[in-house]
Amino acid sequence: MDTVKEFIVKKLGTPKRLFILGLLMSLPFLFLVWMSFRDWGFIGTLDEVIGNEFYEERHPVLNVFFIVITRMGDTWFVALLTAFIFFFLTFYVKNVKLGLWYALTVALGAGVINQLFKFIFQRPRPSNIEHLVVQHGYSFPSGHAMGSVITYGALLFIIIRTYSTWKVPLISALVLVPLIALIGISRIYVGVHYPSDVIGGFSMGLAVLSFSLGIYSLFLTEKEIKEGEKT
Repeated sequence: MDTVKEFIVKKLGTPKRLFILGLLMSLPFLFLVWMSFRDWGFIGTLDEVIGNEFYEERHPVLNVFFIVITRMGDTWFVALLTAFIFFFLTFYVKNVKLGLWYALTVALGAGVINQLFKFIFQRPRPSNIEHLVVQHGYSFPSGHAMGSVITYGALLFIIIRTYSTWKVPLISALVLVPLIALIGISRIYVGVHYPSDVIGGFSMGLAVLSFSLGIYSLFLTEKEIKEGEKT
């Protein structure tokens, strides 16, 4: 685990590599943007085919499960979680810089940037299937998918950087990564997003998180970098 953490902090953690990673992560989103100018073309057809596969699997038990999962990406839930982590990092851990970074990353990435893209593309939500949850606004990119990557991905970064043993980061990854995936899947299942909305959300979420990490690393002092390598 020490080798893995050293690789994350010293190799992937350099601003240049993180900015390049952000550009690479945005490629699926950019491809979908290009398709949107073609009225979605074959992507729209795939959306319908894949979406129907999800809808056919609906079951009362699965309905409850995915509604609960999708709530973990709701704005109110993300806002409460972000506020808790911000106050925990700022006042308990005494790391104001990390707390501000987390709060701003979630607020700007999962909130402002996502809503800006929705306003630009104004893709209507699926209308040929019953919505299991009430959801307003536009469809592309999925705010839940994008927000979950940023919110829970940034949390995972904090955990990896904070803990000195491998157990907590590993357990956290085993919980948070599947949770992010399930939140995205839930948006298709409950009928409020197309699969391409979720893919676009994941892509842009990873891009925003990578760019944000790159910016954060630019402001780290040598002491903070060394502390990150040791923890």
